[in-house]
Amino acid sequence: MNNLIKESFEVLKRRRNLVVFFAAAHIVFLVFGQWAVSEKIPFVLDLRAQQLKEIQNLSYLKPLTGLLAESLLAKIFYTFFFNLLLGAFFSTTLTGAVFFIPYIIAVFRGFIIGILIFGMDSGVETLVVFYGTFLLEFGAYSISSAAGMDIGLSLLWPMRKKTGLRKEAVRIAAQDALKLYVLVIIILFLAAVWEMSWIHYLGPIKLPTPGQ
Repeated sequence: MNNLIKESFEVLKRRRNLVVFFAAAHIVFLVFGQWAVSEKIPFVLDLRAQQLKEIQNLSYLKPLTGLLAESLLAKIFYTFFFNLLLGAFFSTTLTGAVFFIPYIIAVFRGFIIGILIFGMDSGVETLVVFYGTFLLEFGAYSISSAAGMDIGLSLLWPMRKKTGLRKEAVRIAAQDALKLYVLVIIILFLAAVWEMSWIHYLGPIKLPTPGQ
């Protein structure tokens, strides 16, 4: 296990430019989203109101307040697997075959989170829950996005992996992605524990109402 984690960090070091690129995209567009709301840009305000209204009825959140509400462990594993499969693998790594899609998703996620949290309760507990979760989840998504982008770039430019064969380049990139996913899994599990533990005992984060 120690060797596997060590290999994962070695791949992470080689892919650090892509990881930093995606982390920056998340942060920059989160800040941009907050700025756009503060400037009262009509399109952004309409989008924000729509998102705040719809977020309460999102189907994937209902088990957390329904069937799984009483079990912290169940909520942790539900959140972990949802974020791992849909949040990371399908949306940021698998789409990397078209190498720019993970970037579009990072921009969209950062922007939407930015417009949603503007005006959020600024109490210490809320900030601890939100920013702790944000740093862990979006850190993991930056790594999974880098893994996907690396596969896409290797398909486009096989010499990136020091081979002229696209099939071989993609194979090497996929092996690197598997190693990176060791870190993605660890970080997303920690994020699920952090988020669900706080919410289980303190209650959900209070987002602004659509009219705010």
